Amino acid sequence: MYRLFLAARYLLSRPINLLGIGGVTLGVWALIVVVSIFSGFLRVVGEHVRSASADVSVWFLPDSARFHDLQTAIDEVPNVAACSPRLVHFGLLNRPGETPPPPPLLGRGAMQGGDTPFVSVLGVDPDLDRKTTALDAWLVAVATELRVKDLQKPLARIDGLPAILLGEERMARSGLRIGDKLALSTGRVERGEGGGRSLVQVTGEAIGGNRQDAPVFVVAGAFHTRHTGYDGNTAFVHIEDLRAMLSLPPDAVQEISVKVEDPADTEATADRVQRAVRRELGFERGQFQRAPLAYSWHERHRGFLEGVEWQRALMKIILIVIMVVAAVLMYATLSMMVAEKTSDIGILCALGGSPRGVMTVFLSCGLSITAIGIVLGTVIGCLSAIYLEEFRQFVLWLAGVDLFPVKVYNLDRVPHELDPLWILQVAGVALLVGAIVSALPAFRAARHDPLVSLRGS
Repeated sequence: MYRLFLAARYLLSRPINLLGIGGVTLGVWALIVVVSIFSGFLRVVGEHVRSASADVSVWFLPDSARFHDLQTAIDEVPNVAACSPRLVHFGLLNRPGETPPPPPLLGRGAMQGGDTPFVSVLGVDPDLDRKTTALDAWLVAVATELRVKDLQKPLARIDGLPAILLGEERMARSGLRIGDKLALSTGRVERGEGGGRSLVQVTGEAIGGNRQDAPVFVVAGAFHTRHTGYDGNTAFVHIEDLRAMLSLPPDAVQEISVKVEDPADTEATADRVQRAVRRELGFERGQFQRAPLAYSWHERHRGFLEGVEWQRALMKIILIVIMVVAAVLMYATLSMMVAEKTSDIGILCALGGSPRGVMTVFLSCGLSITAIGIVLGTVIGCLSAIYLEEFRQFVLWLAGVDLFPVKVYNLDRVPHELDPLWILQVAGVALLVGAIVSALPAFRAARHDPLVSLRGS
C-alpha cells in the first residue's frame, strides 16, 4: 500500500513531471495525426488515380495489331466485361496562328494544365470507351457552360472539323470555351525505302484541313476525372480522326482498355489478358522484348502510389525521433526524482522496505507518466485528425493562412484515415519505451545503500 501512496505523492508534489507527460503526449499525438493524414491522402489519391484508369490496360502493341482480332480474343477471357481501343499520341495545342512558347516553358510541368501546350492525345471510340471507363461520369462532372451538349456523341464533328475534349481545369486556365479552335502541332514516324525511319510533320489535310497547316480541332467540351495530373495533360479526340491524321489503317490500335466484372480478380485477369493477346499476335513464350503487356490500374500507377507510401514511411521514421526525445526527457525527470529522494530511500529501507518495494515506487511513477501521456496523446490525436479540416478553416478565417492547400491536390477537405492497428502499435511502443526508461532509474534507486542514503540526508 505504501508503494502506491509514495508514488502518487512523488508525482503530485513535483510539477516537473508534467514535462514527461507532455513529451509522451506530443510524441503519440504526432505519430497518430501525421500518419492518419498521410494514410487518408494515400487513400484519396488512389481513388483519384482509379477514377481516371481502366481496370486493365494493354500496352506495347505492335504496329500490325488490329483491334477486331484482339477484341475477340480478349472477350473470351474469364472475368472480362468489355474492351475498347485507343491510340496514344502527343502534340502541342495552340490557337491557330499563335506562336508556340519558347523551349524553356515547354519543359515545365503542369498538373492542372495551362502552363504548357504539351498534351497527351488519346484517340478513343466513345461508344466503346464508355463501357470500359467512367467516360460518361467524366463528362457530366464538369461545369454547365463547359459541358458537352450531346453526351451520346461527345466527339462528333463540328462544322466539318474534328472535335477535342480537354480537362476542365485546363480549359478554365487557358480561357477556352466550347467552339474555340485549336491547332495540334505534332508529327508521325514514317519508314523510308531503305528501312530507316524519319519524323514527318502532320498537316491538317488528312482530316479535311489545310495541307500546309497543323490539324485544327474544335473544342467540344470538357471532362473531369478528379485526377488532376491526368486532366491537365490529356486531350481526347475521336480515334478515327487520329487514325486519319497519322495515316494509320482503319482498325489500328496502340492500347486497349479492359473492364473486369470482379475487381477483386483484377491482377489475375490482367495476366490472362496478357497471355491471350500474346497468343493472338503470335508471340512465343519468353519473348518479352517489346511484347504486349497488360497492367492492372494499380500496377500501372505503382511508382506514383509507392512514392506516396514511401513518404508516409519516411515520416514515421522522422516522427519516432519525437518519441525518443520524450523518452530522454522522462528519463532525466525520473533520474532527478531518484537523486532528490535519496534520504527518503534510506528512511524507507530503515523502516523495513525492501529493494523491490523501492524499485516499485519509482517504476510506478514512470509508468503512470507514460500511461497518462499515452491516453492524452491518443485522444487528442484522434480528435485532431477528425477535426483538422475545421481547424484549417478557422485558421484560414482568422489569419488568412492556409495550413493545408487542399486545392493543390484536388481535394475537398484535409483527408484522414484512423487505423486502429497503427494506434495500438503507437500506444504499445510508447508503453514499452516508457517501461524501459522508467526501469533504469528505478533499478538504480533499489541498489542504494540505506546507510549511505541516511548519511547523505
